Amino acid sequence: MRKIQVTIIFLIIISCNIAKSQSLGRQVGLRAGYRSGFYYQVTTQTGNAETGLFVMAGFHEHGVQLTGLKVIYEMALSEISPDLILAWGYGGHAGFIFTDHVAFLGEDFYFYHERFCPVFGIDGWGAAEYRFRKIPLILSLNVKPYIEMTIPSFVKIIPFDFGFSCAYTF
Repeated sequence: MRKIQVTIIFLIIISCNIAKSQSLGRQVGLRAGYRSGFYYQVTTQTGNAETGLFVMAGFHEHGVQLTGLKVIYEMALSEISPDLILAWGYGGHAGFIFTDHVAFLGEDFYFYHERFCPVFGIDGWGAAEYRFRKIPLILSLNVKPYIEMTIPSFVKIIPFDFGFSCAYTF
């Protein structure tokens, strides 16, 4: 019985060291743009690139939207600076808004009262970010185009949701 306990403790210690060696990079930050919000991201090394899972809680039109993206980082601008990185990605969002009107194809449609409207959509992501080496800070210029369905049956297409992000890495 004693040998089994020692073996289990040994396996737990080894697995903890293996989990640390995967070198997860985490960041928490703020995105300012048409759809602003607070975000959390976890990145891992996958082959020659980094892959990140990005989750953002955004606040827009008296509502909340949660956005989830898969982001791929490439070292495409290393000739200019080794700390300047390009990223692209895709994902989606869901949430709700409270509004008394909805815009569709350049026209506004008004309701009698403010109304609860569920929203969901698909998102893209493109970014150029600068990672500081001496301090745990990342600055990013990004664009997040999206197509959104608002219930009752309105589609919103935003091809250029430009933003600026600032994140703390740990």
